[in-house]
Amino acid sequence: MTNKTNNTPYYSVQHLLREFAKGLGTKALAGKKIDDACKNTEINPFHLEALKKSLIHDPLTKCVNIYFADHVLEQFERVTEFYLNLIKSVPLDGVDANLAQQFIDRYFMTFAVAEICSSSLNGMRLTSRDIAWSDKTLMSLVLENLEDSMEWQQFLINSTESQKECLRAWALGPGAELPKLSSITSLGESWQRGNSWGAFKARLITARLWDYFFYRSGYTDLALLRHSSPKQCLEKLVSQLLNLLQQGTIKYEATSPLALGLFDLLRLRIPKVADSQGRCFELLDQLRSQQEKLDINKEATYYYHWMNARYLLHSGELLAAVDEYKLAFEQVIYRQGENAEKIIIEAIVTACRCPKPNKRFINRLRRMAVVLKIDLMPPEHSGDEDKAKPQEIESWEIAAFSQYFSAFFTRDSFFPGASYPTNPHDTNGVWMVDETTHQLDIEKPDKVLSVGMEGGLVKQMPQLVYFSMLEDVNAISTLLNSSADVNRLSSRNESAILLAIQSMQANVMPLNSMKEELFQLLSQKPHKRSVLDTLTEKKKLSPLGCAIQTGRIGVVRKLIEMGASVDRRHDTIGETPLFTAIGLIAHHTRPHLNAGHWEKMKYSKMNLQSVRAHSAGLLPHDLEHLKTVMAKQDSDPVFQSIHEVVKKTEIGNILKYTSADGFRQIAKLLIEEGADPNAKHDTAMLGYTPLMLAIELDEAELVEAMIDSKQYQANFQDTCIDSRTGQRVDIERLIREWRASNVAKALS
Repeated sequence: MTNKTNNTPYYSVQHLLREFAKGLGTKALAGKKIDDACKNTEINPFHLEALKKSLIHDPLTKCVNIYFADHVLEQFERVTEFYLNLIKSVPLDGVDANLAQQFIDRYFMTFAVAEICSSSLNGMRLTSRDIAWSDKTLMSLVLENLEDSMEWQQFLINSTESQKECLRAWALGPGAELPKLSSITSLGESWQRGNSWGAFKARLITARLWDYFFYRSGYTDLALLRHSSPKQCLEKLVSQLLNLLQQGTIKYEATSPLALGLFDLLRLRIPKVADSQGRCFELLDQLRSQQEKLDINKEATYYYHWMNARYLLHSGELLAAVDEYKLAFEQVIYRQGENAEKIIIEAIVTACRCPKPNKRFINRLRRMAVVLKIDLMPPEHSGDEDKAKPQEIESWEIAAFSQYFSAFFTRDSFFPGASYPTNPHDTNGVWMVDETTHQLDIEKPDKVLSVGMEGGLVKQMPQLVYFSMLEDVNAISTLLNSSADVNRLSSRNESAILLAIQSMQANVMPLNSMKEELFQLLSQKPHKRSVLDTLTEKKKLSPLGCAIQTGRIGVVRKLIEMGASVDRRHDTIGETPLFTAIGLIAHHTRPHLNAGHWEKMKYSKMNLQSVRAHSAGLLPHDLEHLKTVMAKQDSDPVFQSIHEVVKKTEIGNILKYTSADGFRQIAKLLIEEGADPNAKHDTAMLGYTPLMLAIELDEAELVEAMIDSKQYQANFQDTCIDSRTGQRVDIERLIREWRASNVAKALS
């Protein structure tokens, strides 16, 4: 992992988080974790999210309320987005890191503090300029402002001498002590609807943050805000950084023609001429020689490694190219944002084309892609204890990136005579099966078959799984009588019982036989829980998840009796079975609303994850290229016509083979068996639970069943966040906005 020996002109995102935690007075809550994170420029995005929760959201929820915690975290995210856009917009090639950081400290952090505090200041009818000209700390201004409140005055009358002394100490001015968060928490009353203590404490915390940065940190500049708005501070920073960039350009003037020449010769997807390889070699040698003289601090050397990686790649030397991409990646992050994006994508595609991909390096690249907002956070299907662990790239994703190599680095762009790397992971694409190829072998009941025609996807499937896919009941019966192992999986993690369930699934295209005989046969045999809970590659299908989509309560009940976990998340977005069952009711009760919802969510993170999994090898795996292709499909009348027919057929099948009451009964069964009604899901509403979904659909019976659950207490104090507005929504508002009259009546 990259560490601070590669000093970067831009701070890491986790460094910004640590500084704001100092301002809030929360750093000690995760001190070692955030300090360790700041020793490296790279960070696992799951760990970063956990640190934001520990250092911002959790303590502010406890001190004030969840709404203020949301607001501050949202403001921090907004400031981080400004910061990442700055990194992308203003390259700092050849810039001294220490000089750049001085300007970032002075200008960006001044901007960031004013931006984060702006809403609270507006509530007090103050601006950052007002405070800068007042020559007073914000804490003293806040305490003066609170004196106008009768509720605050009543608190002062009843407060202890110790509390009064604290308030006097906080108001002393620039040298005053900064209050601990626990001291603010202990003041007065806890927030409740109807009192003002949420606003009081929010303003005191805002004042603490402001005063820490402008009177304690030693690097921000309050005087800037006397004559400049926060936005103008950011503009001045850009000007200062561009001046530094100009100085760097002069310093490295001798390398510029070499760098430009290499970039022109090594452009992607451009055919190479006969003498271009030799010319590139000469330019690379000259560039390396110049940078060894000029660039002792690696302020621009990443560019040499990047061009050398392209040179080696187009010469057919794949492994050597990956090594150079690794050096380029480590030196470019938090220095040159636009080139960092290009290097990350090129490196992933190249590394995945290797016969033995360096998964550790690929995962590093993917994690930084998420942190830099150029890729999606992978969905979680496991328990909370795994969230801080690196998200491993899966073999199907490696295969998808490897296949994308052919479009990204075209054959005719390689140097003449260079060997073009074949695809060693050619396991994606259309799966074409000749059902006459394989015959039943009862002498080897667990024999593994290679299934799929040449040129398309090929799977390794035990006979039991293969004949389950074919719905050959006689073959399955024969294999079971020959002691075939029901716990063996295909190379894509498919079990025989999963495929037997899919033969009854109502929402697959095309439909299978819809017969239950195969399932009844296989379900007589004991299965390991691990097999019943196994998720397939790509689509993350589980036996229980697919069983719910059959609409058959008997199948669901049998799987639970066999040992399937009722809360095992499945599908590309990680739904719980209960959430799936309730959601399917909408196809029957609110079909138009359901269709409209999916249209609005077409380019959402949730849907993009799904498209990636369902079209691996057919559409680009790179996020931006995937969006481009999807946009073209939207404007293609032929594609849209086919899509509408498929969608209409699928909905028709769901309506024909399932019923709303059937899904209700399945949901009730899951609740009785211990399914969690409070499990969080990120859809259009972040943190949406099965309870909330039942309320949205006005399913009073299910809400009552959740209330009666013996394993869980339905959480009616829970909230979710509307991803479109960022507003937190409570249960009461959901009932009102969805006009859930049956639920309202049941709860009254």
